[in-house]
Amino acid sequence: MEQKKKYKGLYWLIFLISSAGLALAIYTHWDWMVFVLPFVGLSFVKAMDII
Repeated sequence: MEQKKKYKGLYWLIFLISSAGLALAIYTHWDWMVFVLPFVGLSFVKAMDII
C-alpha cells in the first residue's frame, strides 16, 4: 500500500503569515485578535498533518 506525498508548504506559509499577524495583533492591542487564532491553529495542525 502506497502513501501519497502530501504537499504541506502552503499550510506552513499560511501558519507563518498568520503567526506574524497574531504577533502584530498582540503588539498593537487589537480588539479583534480572536479572529486570527483559528487561522494559526488550523494551519499548524494541517501543516503537521495531525488531521
